[in-house]
Amino acid sequence: MALVSGGRSTLNPNAPLYIPAAFRQVEDFSPEWWQLVTTLTWYHDYWLNQQHDDEGFYADEDEFDGNDVVDLLPDAFDLDVDDDDLSIEAQLEEFIKSSEAQEEAYAKKFTG
Repeated sequence: MALVSGGRSTLNPNAPLYIPAAFRQVEDFSPEWWQLVTTLTWYHDYWLNQQHDDEGFYADEDEFDGNDVVDLLPDAFDLDVDDDDLSIEAQLEEFIKSSEAQEEAYAKKFTG
C-alpha cells in the first residue's frame, strides 16, 4: 500500500527470494518437481541456482569441461555377442546360399 499511496517501500531489495517450504521439500525429478520446473520460471532458476551452489550436479566441473565427449564414453564396449549369435549368422548365410542355389536351379529348369 505504501507504493500505491506514493510512499517508499520498506522491503529489502537485497533480501533472498522467499521459497515456501512446500516447494523446497519437493523431491528432485519427481512429477511435482517437473511441473514446478516447467511452469514456474522462478522455481526453475531457484532450483538451478541451488544445484550450482551446493555443488550438486555441477560438482565435476573441473574434470569435464563439456567439450570432450570422449571422456563420457566407456573404456570398452560390451556388445554381448555370444556363440549363439554367431551360429545364427552362420545359419542365415547358409540359408541365403541355399535359397540362391535353389533359385538358380529353378531358373535353369525353366529356361532350358
